[in-house]
Amino acid sequence: MQKLIVGLFLATAASAAMHLETPGEPQQKPIALVGGRVHTISGGIIEQGTVLFDRGKIVAVGSDVPIPADAVRIDCQGKNIYPGLFAPHTTIGLIEIEAVRATRDAAEVGSFNPNVRADVAYNPDSEVIPTVRSNGVLLAVVAPEGGLVSGIASVMQLDGWTREDIALRPQAAVVVNFPSLATFRAPWVRRSPQEQRRDAERQIESLYDFFRAAQMYARAAAAGLADAKRDVRFEALRPVFDGTMPVMIRCWEYKQILRAIEFAKHFGLRAILVGCSDAWRCLDEIKQSGFPVIVGRVHSLPMREEEGYDTPYRLPSILDSAGIPFALSDAGFWQQRNLPFQAGTAVGFGLRKDAALRAITLTPAEMFGVAGRVGSIEVGKDATLIVTSGDVLDAMTSRVELAFIQGRRVSLESKQSRLAEKYRTRYRQPKQ
Repeated sequence: MQKLIVGLFLATAASAAMHLETPGEPQQKPIALVGGRVHTISGGIIEQGTVLFDRGKIVAVGSDVPIPADAVRIDCQGKNIYPGLFAPHTTIGLIEIEAVRATRDAAEVGSFNPNVRADVAYNPDSEVIPTVRSNGVLLAVVAPEGGLVSGIASVMQLDGWTREDIALRPQAAVVVNFPSLATFRAPWVRRSPQEQRRDAERQIESLYDFFRAAQMYARAAAAGLADAKRDVRFEALRPVFDGTMPVMIRCWEYKQILRAIEFAKHFGLRAILVGCSDAWRCLDEIKQSGFPVIVGRVHSLPMREEEGYDTPYRLPSILDSAGIPFALSDAGFWQQRNLPFQAGTAVGFGLRKDAALRAITLTPAEMFGVAGRVGSIEVGKDATLIVTSGDVLDAMTSRVELAFIQGRRVSLESKQSRLAEKYRTRYRQPKQ
């Protein structure tokens, strides 16, 4: 009986982790999106514009584009055309049902796992992916969690059969969780503030020790001296020391951000600061570092009771005014469907609209080295695009009507849309 129950549980978990949408077919003919409002991101807005793409690549953009006779014309009058939205910090494809341990594969055991790769664990059949894609999010940086060094994040396209054709950049960044320096007082907190601080300092020192050893290994390997004692963890970190791979450093509090910047500078790392709820308190230090920021969830509460309720809403505008490059994200996996609405809220609290669009398209593409392929509508880039009925940042008046990834038209259906249609049918049927 116990074996039967376990078997049924695993079968249910497996079926819950599979979606029914078939990946898009490779583009067979040229496709022209005609008459829409084209938001190129890199070159302004083209009214009554046309985007022509063939074999997965954009071949022409403008207001007067010759359209081949064999092209499929899609009328986009009154519509908006954007590059596919880009979520730069998520665990989509690594977690399916938070309450079911067997469907969570975002973290490995141990503190130091730089050799762990998100693209290897990514589940292309996740039921969550279509729900996120339906709101225009076509690209994501899938990042592992856990420990001090979580592993390697991957830039993934949210459609495809296998990780080989889904991964746009399999090894995009090493993920570091910088220890928190905050202390807490509560009946359930057994350690004193002094003990909490000592524990944080020990973790920081162990992080420094690990990177020192990895840096020495990288230098030895560059000199041809490391072959006899190959270490897979240190091998994974070699690209961060020669500057070919950035390091995503998760840090939220003021002191934590400053120490994270100090850590990155100490080892000469190309860092991306992730979270940064307190970034408004250390703008000068962040700007001087030259590190870009991935802002955490805009729809969140302030860090402290004495802060204004709108501090998280205004943070993107504050960073923009300070001239700090930033992208927007929403930590988690299914939450990424709200990415355009996070940007819309930031616009409502002072962020320039063009900056908001850039923060969920081109800026994250630049951060992770894929701006030559995605993030804007330009000739030569991948035809990874969306067509919307209205302003993509407005949740109340707009919906995504078409989506293309590398020229493939992808499904916008999901479990939620099928359930919605199912229960609408009830009210269309004649009453008995």
